[in-house]
This record gives sequence, C-alpha cells and structure tokens, in this order.
Amino acid sequence: MVPSDKHNHCSKHPFARSQVFNVPIKKSELLVISGAEGTNNKNIIKITLNTKELGLEWEPGDTIGILPTNSDKDVEFLLNRLDALASADYEILSNAGPLTSGCSVRQILRDRLSLRSILKKQFLSALGDYCGDNEEKMFLKCLSSKEATSIYNELIINKRLTLLDILKICPSCKPPIEFLSKHLPSLLARPYSIANSPLVNSNEISIVFSLLNEKPGPGVTTSMLSKKSEENNPSVFMYLRESNTFRYTIEDYGKNQIFIAIGTGLAPFLGFLQHKEEIKKQSLSKTEAPGQSWLFVGATSEEAVIGRDQLLKWQSLNVLNKFVEAHSRCQTSVFKYVQDALMKYSHEIFEFLMTSDATLYLCADGGGEITKSIEGALADIIKNGMHLQEVNEAMQVLKEFKTNGKYKLDLWL
Repeated sequence: MVPSDKHNHCSKHPFARSQVFNVPIKKSELLVISGAEGTNNKNIIKITLNTKELGLEWEPGDTIGILPTNSDKDVEFLLNRLDALASADYEILSNAGPLTSGCSVRQILRDRLSLRSILKKQFLSALGDYCGDNEEKMFLKCLSSKEATSIYNELIINKRLTLLDILKICPSCKPPIEFLSKHLPSLLARPYSIANSPLVNSNEISIVFSLLNEKPGPGVTTSMLSKKSEENNPSVFMYLRESNTFRYTIEDYGKNQIFIAIGTGLAPFLGFLQHKEEIKKQSLSKTEAPGQSWLFVGATSEEAVIGRDQLLKWQSLNVLNKFVEAHSRCQTSVFKYVQDALMKYSHEIFEFLMTSDATLYLCADGGGEITKSIEGALADIIKNGMHLQEVNEAMQVLKEFKTNGKYKLDLWL
C-alpha cells in the first residue's frame, strides 16, 4: 500500500491534506434495501476501509475524497467508437488537455474524463463536425442552437442524455480522443463524510452512500463503489481532505448540539455520537457531564433511517437525548418532512438553541432546495421565538450564527 497519484491526472486534489493512497476495502454492508411500495428508492451501503498502514489522523466530521473510475462498459463502447481498441493500452506521447505522456487512451477514458457530465451546447455543436452522416450533424448543430433551447433542456438537462447516449443516437459520430480530452470535464474525486470514530478503531474509516434505483440512476463513484463489493481483494484510491468546522471533538463533549439530517446526511452524526459515547466510556473529557444531543432525521421510511437500531440504543443510554424522525413516504408517520418536526418542537428548539453553548448542525443536500426549506423552518422558529417582525430578520440571525460558528452546515467544497 503506497502513495499514488497515477490514477488521476491531478497531482494535487481539491482540499487534500494527505497523498492519494490505494486503500483496501475491508467490508461492504447493505444497510438499507430499496423498499417495497415506494417507501424507499435507494439501496444504502456502508463500506469500511482498512487504513491501518497509513497513519492518518482524523476526527468525526472529517471527509475523504474517493477517486472514481468510469465503468468498463462505457470505456469499451468509446474505444470501439473511436476505433482505438487496437492501440488502447499504448502510451500517448503528445499533450492535449489532460492528456499526458505515459498515459494510454484507456486510462484517459477510464480515469480522467467525466463521460456522464452535462453536455454544453458549444460541445454538441463542435461534436457535430465529427459526424459522417449529414442528418446527424445537423441534429447536433440544431440541438445546440438558441431556437432549440426547449429541446436541449428536455433531452440534456431533464433526461440527462450523456455523451454515450448522443453517440448511440448518432452512430456516425467519431470524435478523436484529443477533442474529448480538451472539451470534457475532468473526472473529479467525490467527497464522503467519515461515519465512525477513531476512538473505536483508528485503523478504519467508514463511509455511507446511496445507490439510486430510479432515473437518472447512480453516479459514477457510487456505481464504482457498489461494484467493488463483488470483486476479490477490492480497493479504492482515496485521500484525506482538509478539516473544517463541521466536526465533533472532545471539546464538544460538554456542550449541547442539535443535529438535523436528511437521508445519508445522517452519516457524520453516527460518527459524532459514537465519538461521544467513547469519550464517556474512556473518561477522556475534563468535563464530567456530557452535553445534550438532539437529532432530527428525515428519510423516506423508518427502514431507510441508517443505523436506526444504534440510534435507539444511544437514546436509551442518554448519549442521544432527543430523537425525532420524519418519513416522507410513510402514511402513518407522525411527521412527513423534518421541517414539520422542527416546527412541532419549535419552542423547545428555540430555548435550547439560545443557550450559549448550543450548536446547530445540518447535513442535507449541500445547500440545495431541501437545505433552503429547512433553513426557512429554522428562520420561522427564530422569528417567533425572538418576536421579530420579518422573516428576513430571522434569516440575518441565522447568518450570524453561521459566522460565529453556532450554526454549522456540511458543505463539500
């Protein structure tokens, strides 16, 4: 197991604080199975990495970057289309875009180019120049025109047709590897929150990810990770990312927290609570009394709440002091969305949040619509609790909380 950056063209990866390592996968577990009757549309999987020989130091809330590879099926299709099968594994001596000396066409297509990225109009127009069939050429030129914006939005933005789909629609299109290398985005590392505590085992890092069973289907990295479980002696290329403020340390043990999670956003909080339990077991904190920890979770169903049995156990041990669930696809659930649960407990949340040592953590969709909706509920709670006139005033308070570290949002930069 040695440091390696040969897998990807970037010698320096985004927010890296370690080298890239080829790390064995110790274990793969299916935590949640895609449910019946539409209660859950994802398989949720946990993989555990064996980092024993790396000497990495980390804390709950830290993240790793995993370097993805495109599927063999996609790569073989492109090699065939580019008439490059015979020379696929020979080194390329020229430089063009991310092409580098010492790399083969297969390596470029497998490790370095994002083959399933959203295609820009300019790219589609230029792609048309490599069509031998005039109708196919005109199709791509028209698709990229201003007049065909609605069609472009429907096919490319909504239906997420990729380069591979376009090449199947246009069988005469044979772009050279240099063209693809110059115009396709790079295949970037995918960040994942660490879901365990080093106090339990500092030689393992666990991550949790979901595998979407509906269109547009799973992403490149999650597909790769899922297939790894079927291999003998599987491994992944990973690096440790720089730490941010979204963490739980010994210094937080005597303080109060409100955790809000949606889906696999629960993963870092599993590490937080495991860490808290171990600090108490090992008497590592100078503060004898632990702080209060409240958790509000949103999932499609009760079965889709990852680690639910462990959460209930932590609740029984007062490691977790309040545990409230919302299930969006369960008719009998008390709360449909986590925002509903937050509003139900609005008075308690406000009083708890206003204590000087309380911190609010949110891990949802990385600043997307769900995050905005939850922040809207939090703003309403603040507005009512502080008797403010306008919700904008409450949003400003929430903004100040972010600035001073009282509100921490898990954003992967």
